[in-house]
Amino acid sequence: MTPHGPIYCETGHPWLYMAEPVNTLTNIFILIAAYLAFRQVGRSRVGYSADLSILLLLLTCCGIGSFLWHGLRTMWALQLDWIPGVLFLFVFCGFWMRQLFGRLAGVLGALGLLVAMIASIWLSWRYLGAVQPTPSPLRFVPAFATVALAGLGMVAATARKFGASAAWLGGIILLCGVAAAVFRSIDLLVCPFIPFGTHFLWHILLSTASYLSIVLLLQMKTHGRKVFA
Repeated sequence: MTPHGPIYCETGHPWLYMAEPVNTLTNIFILIAAYLAFRQVGRSRVGYSADLSILLLLLTCCGIGSFLWHGLRTMWALQLDWIPGVLFLFVFCGFWMRQLFGRLAGVLGALGLLVAMIASIWLSWRYLGAVQPTPSPLRFVPAFATVALAGLGMVAATARKFGASAAWLGGIILLCGVAAAVFRSIDLLVCPFIPFGTHFLWHILLSTASYLSIVLLLQMKTHGRKVFA
């Protein structure tokens, strides 16, 4: 077991060659979400357009990378875990904003969200580092809050442009994302009560949100037309 990288309740409790068994096995939900999204896109009139194909690829890579990270806990596997996940978030937000405000707004909006998240993480780490010598399990909360606030604005804009159905879908995506962030943040806090922690719920809820994200893009791209052939 290597000590580098994020620590979870399961870290240090290997089983059947898996460094973190529950966290490893629950990545199947991410791969199931990718499979269902592949089928949904394939059945639609839009088909495998460039934007949807990019998201499908990133979602699949995220499931594989997360499986390897929690199973092996090596530095190279950690990169395969977080890079596709972060890219999926910003690419999806960019495509969502593009549907709402146009191509330029999509690019600038995604970049602006990235800058805001980096700034929030830097400020929180600097503050928490001054009062707590060890990394806090809540150090990513400001970044999660930044994404949630941006998401609320996009849900409101979606309601105005695409109607209540798309807005409700966007709201469910946002709710799943917020719940996932909560369970990821409290993982180390609940170890005395839940030995395997709550990080696995991060996998389940984010896979649900990722699948619905692709469905939302499909719905917006086919607004006013039949989605399926």
